[in-house]
Amino acid sequence: MMFLLDAKKLTKGIDRLRQFLILAMRVLAVAALIFAASRPLAGGFMAGAGGKADTILILLDRSASMEEQNLETGESKRSSALAKISELLRKTSSRSEVILIDSATLEPTKVTDLDALESLPQAAPTATAANIPALLQAGVDYLATNTSGRTDIWVASDLQSEDWRVDSGNWQSIRADLSGNELVRLFLLTYEQASPNNLAISISNVNRRRSPSGYELVMDLAIKRTAPSEESGEALNLPVEFTINGTRTVETLTIAGDEFVRLGYAIKLGAGDERGWGRIDLPADNNPSDNQAYFVYDEPPVRKTVIVSDDQTTATTLATAASTAVDPSVSYDAAILSPGDSAQIPWDETALLIWQSPIPAQDSAEAALLRQHLEKGRTLILLPPPATGETGDDALFGNRWGAWADRANSPASAAWWRTESGLLENTRNGSPLSVDQLRFFKTRAFSGELQPLLKLEDETAVIAKALTETEGSLYFWGTLPRTDHSTLATEGVTFFIMTHRSLAEGANSVSKARMLETGIDTPLAEMQEIENSAPESNLIATGLVPGAFQSNDDSSDQSLVALNRPVTEDSSDALKTDALESLLEGVEYRRISDEVGSGSSLAAEIWRAFLVAMALALLVEAILCLPPRPETEKAKPI
Repeated sequence: MMFLLDAKKLTKGIDRLRQFLILAMRVLAVAALIFAASRPLAGGFMAGAGGKADTILILLDRSASMEEQNLETGESKRSSALAKISELLRKTSSRSEVILIDSATLEPTKVTDLDALESLPQAAPTATAANIPALLQAGVDYLATNTSGRTDIWVASDLQSEDWRVDSGNWQSIRADLSGNELVRLFLLTYEQASPNNLAISISNVNRRRSPSGYELVMDLAIKRTAPSEESGEALNLPVEFTINGTRTVETLTIAGDEFVRLGYAIKLGAGDERGWGRIDLPADNNPSDNQAYFVYDEPPVRKTVIVSDDQTTATTLATAASTAVDPSVSYDAAILSPGDSAQIPWDETALLIWQSPIPAQDSAEAALLRQHLEKGRTLILLPPPATGETGDDALFGNRWGAWADRANSPASAAWWRTESGLLENTRNGSPLSVDQLRFFKTRAFSGELQPLLKLEDETAVIAKALTETEGSLYFWGTLPRTDHSTLATEGVTFFIMTHRSLAEGANSVSKARMLETGIDTPLAEMQEIENSAPESNLIATGLVPGAFQSNDDSSDQSLVALNRPVTEDSSDALKTDALESLLEGVEYRRISDEVGSGSSLAAEIWRAFLVAMALALLVEAILCLPPRPETEKAKPI
């Protein structure tokens, strides 16, 4: 009886377990059916989702580097990002308010039809550079001025390091605004992979000069091979097309290595080509936006410098350097004025203004004239005013003078200077300037949003460029070309080169033929288009695509403008992960790395998997419901 009772209890336990399993399979089948009917999604976005957003902000990088394509599909990084974000929003946020802010205009655009997102003019390709901190700040400002509720911010970018501007002063406020807002989620859709062997062309220093055989154009020509493959060391014969006033010729250039540079490249001009426009084209490759470069040319203007100073020694030294001819085909002129005589400055003719006087008050007429000078593309150098002990309460674009430092007992030397760009960059043959030979006896500090160009051993910046949004360049020189302040004048090569590089920057703006970078603020008012690189440019805001333009008048004073993408867009350097984490420190974000033509989706429907799970649950439930097999009786022996 004891064994029979134990067997009976065991049978009841197994039956009870089977009933529980049957119930579990039935519940699982119903749950799987419900999930399948709701069409759930999975992917990088859903991994961090916590409810639908009321507002979706799409911050789109429209820079030239985003036009890199997959040659098989013709899809670019920009179009791929738009397609995947619009697909995601159609599946997950069809009722959310969608706002697009692009890097070229920084203006918010309400998207009413997600299917038409890619065809919006505000999402079209451009040849501009992107300012990602300004783009993020535009998104933050939109949230601050609009009732947005729960918001998802999608940043679509290729992480081009120049566009992310790690030195920008906006990052601190961006981090503070995003980290303190619990209603905002940040997603980064990145396309950092660069195509191998993409070619990009750029030109600079275009000048028309007279030769014994007639006029000719002289320019600096560079063809860069970005993200080179292992075979990039092999010589490449490249057919390059030159177009001048509509006449086309082809020349084969040989590229060996990562870059082809030809300084002083000369092109003969025809009898009727004393002035005009031109274009240089490379064969088609992965990125069509960097295969063209436009230029215009005319009679070179007088390179005029104005020095405002009461210091006769300094002013004379500067005037001598600025008026010394570098190019025999160009005229140079320098004038000296006293402080307070700004009304006598020929502003329309002045390419370089050197100001050795206290910074005028922000609301003064002089400050307005200085800002206008920079906004027109001219160059301004601020030299330290006399050592009167004041620290300088007034500022220009937020930059001001500090205190003087006397280093006569221990003269300072340059410990670092920027060699890749700016006033102190290496010479054309790659040799550095003799900056290390300079000595500094008196220096004056300056502060603001500045890019140092020369630093001393104690990290004091002596020469810097102000980071303004103007077309022109603003420089601070924290010393003077006097023997009691520095050896700039006695070690004259560096001083002479800095002066003439500053003059050359401003000379472009006073010329009747100007070469400018693309941008929404490019001054093209009352100008007509000669030619551009985009057939659909009438749908794109003026100034965002390369081209050649001329003023509407037909007089001899007719001005010409050539627009090209910024040369920084030719870089293939992507922002490193640790640098990105540093820029967004304290901000919760999700990064989704993608590739053009990958075929992946930000959120894939997985309802079929739930239907399979339901079928398996019902199959297991049916097996458990089968009655036990009857025992067969054993045959009795006869």
